[in-house]
Amino acid sequence: MGELEKIVRVMKKLDAGAPHAVLLVLDATVGQNALSQVEEFSRIAGVTGLVMTKLDSTARGGILVAIAAKNGMPVHFIGVGETVDDLAPFEAKDFARAIAGIET
Repeated sequence: MGELEKIVRVMKKLDAGAPHAVLLVLDATVGQNALSQVEEFSRIAGVTGLVMTKLDSTARGGILVAIAAKNGMPVHFIGVGETVDDLAPFEAKDFARAIAGIET
């Protein structure tokens, strides 16, 4: 975390408004631990948005509901595979249907 703090300090020396966006990539399989990750990385780096990966496994990513309720951070992408092509824009309605097990 010290190295991350240093990166943010150096960026701010070059541009006082930096970083302009900080996306935290969360693994859907970590469950409740994601809440503490969001808290800690937000404190250090000022996280502005989220990406949730590994939603193609047994993890359903329900922790995103708790994170959204607590932090109000936007979710930009979800990962449903192992390549960059498997990243998809986050759609809240589709995500809610998937968690509830509702087919569209």
